Amino acid sequence: MSAVPANPLSAREAGAAPERALDRPAVAAAVLQQAAPGRIGTVLEPAAPGAADVRTRAVRSSPRRTDGNLHWPLLAVLAVQGALSLRLTWSNTAFQDEALYLRAGHLEWAHWLHGVVIPDFPSYFSGAPVLYPPVGALADSVGGLAAARILSLSLMLAVTSLLAATTSRLYGRRAAILAAALFATLTGTQFLGALATFDSTALFLLALAAWLGIRAAECAPARRTVLLACAGVALAGANGAAYSTVLLTPVVVAVVAAATWRQHGLRATLAAGGAVLCCWTAVIGAAVVVGGRQYWRGVMASTVDRPAADTSVRLVLQHAYIWTSLVLVLALLGAVLAALTKMRARLLPLLLTAAAVAVPAAQANLHTTVSLQKHVVFGAWFAAIAAGYALARLSRVDPGRGWAPVMALPIAASTLFGSVGQAGALFQVWPNSAAVIQALRAAVASHPGSYLAEDYDVEAYYLRSEAAWQRWNSTYYFRHPDAAPGIASYRAAISSHVFALVILDFGDTQATDRHIVADMALAGGYHVLARVGHFTIWATDTSARRSGASRARS
Repeated sequence: MSAVPANPLSAREAGAAPERALDRPAVAAAVLQQAAPGRIGTVLEPAAPGAADVRTRAVRSSPRRTDGNLHWPLLAVLAVQGALSLRLTWSNTAFQDEALYLRAGHLEWAHWLHGVVIPDFPSYFSGAPVLYPPVGALADSVGGLAAARILSLSLMLAVTSLLAATTSRLYGRRAAILAAALFATLTGTQFLGALATFDSTALFLLALAAWLGIRAAECAPARRTVLLACAGVALAGANGAAYSTVLLTPVVVAVVAAATWRQHGLRATLAAGGAVLCCWTAVIGAAVVVGGRQYWRGVMASTVDRPAADTSVRLVLQHAYIWTSLVLVLALLGAVLAALTKMRARLLPLLLTAAAVAVPAAQANLHTTVSLQKHVVFGAWFAAIAAGYALARLSRVDPGRGWAPVMALPIAASTLFGSVGQAGALFQVWPNSAAVIQALRAAVASHPGSYLAEDYDVEAYYLRSEAAWQRWNSTYYFRHPDAAPGIASYRAAISSHVFALVILDFGDTQATDRHIVADMALAGGYHVLARVGHFTIWATDTSARRSGASRARS
C-alpha cells in the first residue's frame, strides 16, 4: 500500500513517524486537519481519482503550509533581533579584536594588490586571516566600523533564519518560531550582531552546514549527496574562520546522521555521516597544505596548546549559565520529553543540548572566561532547537492561538530584565577611545617616529593612514636589538628615546606599564603630553630624541 506524509506540523510536534499508511480514514483525517481553525493549507478532496493523485497533492501542499505560518512570525523575531543589536552598533568605539581583524583585512588587501609586506598574522590568529578580515575590511572601507558591524548583524540574522528553517524540518513550525525567538534574544546573539569579528561568519557557516545536512535527509539520493558535500565544505569553512569551532564538528556530523536516521535506514545514515566527513577532511587537508607551517603554528598556539588561566571552574560555568540559562533549561526539558517518546532519533534533543555544554566545559578545562560570552552562542544555537521542541510540546496544552502569548512571556521577561542589560554592559567593558584617538591624531603628526602602546591595535586601526604598522610596538612583547626581550628591552629603548610617543592605560599589562613609567622618569627627556580618560600620553623631547639617535648611530 502506498504511503503519504502526514501533516508535517502535527507529526513532528507529536514526535510521531513522518509517514503513515494511506487509506480512506487517513485522508478524511487529513481533510479535517486542513480545515481546522488556525491552520493554513489546501483541503484534500476525498473523492480523488487515485492514491497517487492524493499523495501528489499532499506533498505539494506541504511546503506551502510549512512556509506560510513561518514567514511573518520569523520576520517579527528578526526585527526584534536587529533592533537589539543595532542599539549597540554606535555605543562604543572599536574593541581590540575588531581593530585587529579589520586592520589585518586592510593589510591583506594591500599585500594582494600592491605586494606590501605585512605582519605574520597566520602564526597567531585564532582564525584564518584570509577569510573574514578581508571581507570585514571591505565593509569598513564602505561605511567604517558601523558598516563592518552591520555586516555581522546581517550574518547573525541569517543564523537565526537557518535555526528556524532547521527546527521547522525537525520539529515543526511552532518549535521553529519559539527556537528562533529564544536564540535571537540571547545576550551573546545581541553582542555578536554588533561586533565586527569573525565569530558571526563562523557561526553562519556552522549553521549552514547543519541546515544543509538536515535538508539533505528529505531529498533523493543524488541531490542528498550534493547537499551533504556542501555541508562538509561549509563545516570546514566554519573551522577555518574560527579554529575553535572544530569542537562542534562532531556535533554537526552526529546531528546530520540523526536527522537521516529519522527518515531512512542505517545504511543511509552511515553514508550521510561519511559524506560530510569525507568532504570536510578533503577541504581541511587542502587548507593545511596550502596554508603551510605558519597556519599550523596559529592553530596550535591559539587553540590546541592554549595556556590555561587561573579562573575557577565554578566561575566559568556560572558565567556560561547566566548567558544561556533559559535556553539550557528548556533544552534539557526537551531532551527529557523526547526520550519519553517512541519516535526515531528521540535522543537527538539530548545531543543538541550537549553542544551547549561542550563549549563552557572546554573553557572550564582551560580555567578562562576569555570570550566566553561569544563562544557560548555557538552551542546555544544547537540547544535552541531542543528548547523550541520543548516549548512546542508544552504549548499543545492549548491547541488554539492562546499558546503564543503564554510562551512569549518568559522570552520577553528574559530579554527585558536580563539580556538587554547584559549585552549593553558587555559593550562598555573596553574604554571608549574616541577622545584619545583625536589627541593622538595631532600628536602623531607632530611627533613622527615609533610608538609604544598597550593595545595598539585600536590606535593603529584608527590611525592607519597616518602611521604605518611597523611604527607601532606593544607592551605585551618587545625586543630591543641590544637587550633581552621584556623589561630589559623596554629600558634600553626608553633610555635611547626610541619611542616618540608612549600611550599607557594600565590595563592588562599594568606591571610592565609601571616599569616603563619608572624608566622614563630615570632616563629623562619625556613629558606628559595629555591625559585622556584612562589613557596617558607621554612624548619625547626633541633634543632627547636627537641625542638618543646620535648614540644609536655611534
